[in-house]
Amino acid sequence: MSSPNEQKCFFHLTLLCSFTLLIYSGILHNGWHLDDSGNILYNTPLHITNLQPATLSNTFYAHPESTGRFYRPVANLTFALNWFFGKDNSIGYHLVDIFIHCLTTIMLYLSCIQILNTPALKRQKYSRIQKKNIALLAAALWLSAPIHTSAVTYIVQRMAQLAAFFSISAIFFYLRARLTSNRIHQIIFFTALLCFALLALGSKENTILLFPSLALIEGIFFLQFAKIQNFAQAKKKLFLLLFFSISCGILFLSWDFIIKQANSYGHRNFTFLERVLTEPRILLFYLSQIFSPTTSKLSIVHDITLSTSFFSPWQTLPAITVCIGLIFLGTINIHKNPLLSFAILYYFLNHLVESTIIPLELIFEHRNLLPSLFLFLPFAAFVEKVISTKKWTALIAGIICIFFLFQSGYATIERNKAWKNTGTLNEDALIKAPRSARVKLNLASWYTGQKKFQDAFILCEKAEQYEANDASRNTIIPIARMQKGIITYELGQPEKALEYFQQAYAFRKDYTAAAEKLIAVLVELKRYNEALQIINERYTLTKTPSLLLLKGSVFLRQGKPTDALTTYRQAEPFYLNSALIPAGIGKALTRQGDYSNASFQLNKAVQQNNSTAMLLQVENSLLAGDNQKAEAQLNKLLRRVSLINLWGFLNTTNKDPFQIPLDKDLLRPALLKTTSQMLTDLIEKRNE
Repeated sequence: MSSPNEQKCFFHLTLLCSFTLLIYSGILHNGWHLDDSGNILYNTPLHITNLQPATLSNTFYAHPESTGRFYRPVANLTFALNWFFGKDNSIGYHLVDIFIHCLTTIMLYLSCIQILNTPALKRQKYSRIQKKNIALLAAALWLSAPIHTSAVTYIVQRMAQLAAFFSISAIFFYLRARLTSNRIHQIIFFTALLCFALLALGSKENTILLFPSLALIEGIFFLQFAKIQNFAQAKKKLFLLLFFSISCGILFLSWDFIIKQANSYGHRNFTFLERVLTEPRILLFYLSQIFSPTTSKLSIVHDITLSTSFFSPWQTLPAITVCIGLIFLGTINIHKNPLLSFAILYYFLNHLVESTIIPLELIFEHRNLLPSLFLFLPFAAFVEKVISTKKWTALIAGIICIFFLFQSGYATIERNKAWKNTGTLNEDALIKAPRSARVKLNLASWYTGQKKFQDAFILCEKAEQYEANDASRNTIIPIARMQKGIITYELGQPEKALEYFQQAYAFRKDYTAAAEKLIAVLVELKRYNEALQIINERYTLTKTPSLLLLKGSVFLRQGKPTDALTTYRQAEPFYLNSALIPAGIGKALTRQGDYSNASFQLNKAVQQNNSTAMLLQVENSLLAGDNQKAEAQLNKLLRRVSLINLWGFLNTTNKDPFQIPLDKDLLRPALLKTTSQMLTDLIEKRNE
């Protein structure tokens, strides 16, 4: 029978999970957004059809822009498993994301209890019930913070969720290992710590800060940096001097890395200096979002005025001063208020990767999921202290906490409504960030999909006008030109679309999406040599294996089966479980007249239920003169796929440069003949 202590813990965990389900259950029917497409929907290595070890391990190399490159293997594996069980149905992905948020909240609750058991907090003399109440409030406030919708509801940000879950799990096991004297238990807990640390690193790169975070925990809650603390109190001026001296030393040692990052801002519409000066304002803005449970400040895109100097805009220097002051405050109060010091230092430490010098986008709300883990812990401890020392305030404090939680939960539910689809998300963003060119382009992309071509084109024009500066030549303008190309292509103007795609690619040679659109239109217009020139140029630059698939497809369209065969063989090691490779090899062998070996390769592709491979099988049989076999293959195919769908597939597949080209003139008569025969047989059966 469980003890009252265990029952209390189980009750708290049930409350937390129920609260999570209550405020996030509305997202189940929300759609896909923005980076979901490149990372999941169009990331073919994740579209697994079996659970063989080789297939699963291949997902570790599913980089959205460079297939074959090792990339966030743990997160990609979860996406692949979701695809295996539910394909592109978003409900399954959302269920997993809600489950991960529940798990993270549970581990945060348990970790907070362990922190309250550390030597630094012994003098507080918290009872067991008080520790659990503090952990419950801290975890509840964190899980319901509306800012976290951008990590939980945005499917691709499962990467951030897993990073937070595995990091807090590692922290929990580190605390357990440090708080036990049993050697066997220590070995078990440290082993678990290392496992979760590796899983965290396999989810997202910012978890490299996990071990500095553990060092921070060790220093604050176990060692308490006692000598440093005494020295700081006795000689504050000298300590302040040493604090800045050490900071300068770190800056000096990191100078080469900083210079390297400073030289990699060519694709951004801000410079290295502008980013460094702007981020302190953004970090403080994040804090205002976290502690203000409303939706008014939340958006997928924000209008951020770049800081060009300490005084422009005027908030720059005060923001830098406040950030340095908070870090200094956290440092000198380790002994006096370890929970507050830890919350502050952990927040700034875990923003180092994404909010300092690396040339990422300036602001994204999902970046706060991990750094904000312990921000509510000192507040929860303060509430518990007020309640326990001043009984008359207990009711007031309780009402305030309940109201805050209710408001946070309500704001989260409301914010999730904005995430219903890409249109609602960006229409909301356009209201909150009317000057943003990026949100205009996001909305233009949505309008294009909804066939609102005129509205989409106008938004592209406005985006270019808002960003008419030199920096935008490598960012906004290429995206706008590509979107214009998509619009004109959808309007049936491939030649005009080609001009826009060429302009986008000319602005940015590393713009993968623009390059692929450009190649696709060139292939459709049968300008194969120009397409091959761009493919070769891109492959020299990036060595991306998917370009080999494009190259092989173009060779087949040119009638060069030997070159196509060589190219597909070259791509084969990168796509061991893709039907495109045996299908491409089979098509090349068919063109060479090697029908037997072609049939062998195409059979391998057909085993993966690839419709193109099935039609290529029919092609191969017809060209080999085996009409009876071709008819049997078509009979089998038509029982699985309707004639209308096959007919449409024949018309569209040749427009996709990645797909193996089909001989429509050969297949159409065979399809009609087989269908006619099937109908005749059916009528005769019914008349019998």
